[in-house]
Amino acid sequence: MALDTSVSVLIIDDYQTMLRIIRNLLRKIGFTDVDEAKDGCEALGTLREKQYGLVFSDWNMAPMTGFELL
Repeated sequence: MALDTSVSVLIIDDYQTMLRIIRNLLRKIGFTDVDEAKDGCEALGTLREKQYGLVFSDWNMAPMTGFELL
C-alpha cells in the first residue's frame, strides 16, 4: 500500500519544538501540505475551515486537551 502524501495534515501541540520535529519528519517522507495549531481551541477553528486527511494531536494541552478536541 502506497503512502498518500497529497493529503492535508494538521499537527496540534502546545510545544513549539514538537511541532517543528513532527513537521520536519512529515516533510522527509513527502508531505507538503502541513498546518499547525498550538492548542485544541485553535485546532477546532482550523478544522472548521479546511478538511484534513491526517491529524496529529498532543493529548495534554490547555485550555482544550486533545481528548476534548476529539
